[in-house]
Amino acid sequence: MGFGSQSYADVVRDRVTADPRDAVLLAVGDFDCSGEDIERDRVERTGCWSSVTRVLLTYEQMRAYGLLATEGKRGGPRWPPFARLRLRH
Repeated sequence: MGFGSQSYADVVRDRVTADPRDAVLLAVGDFDCSGEDIERDRVERTGCWSSVTRVLLTYEQMRAYGLLATEGKRGGPRWPPFARLRLRH
């Protein structure tokens, strides 16, 4: 999963809303600033999901298992808010 264009988000929304079943998004991403923002962006721009479940590593799992955080893309614009909210120990 990565950042997609608005036209792609519109296609996803149209296809999902055409199906009468509940729409479940399984968001597979890294525990880093871009991974979380991609999930947020996808949900926000499509607006069609009954539920969203993050698959793979979450902040809570990282803490529970004593895993080390990576710096990720430290120079990126998403890094400062991610570090403030997620990497405080």
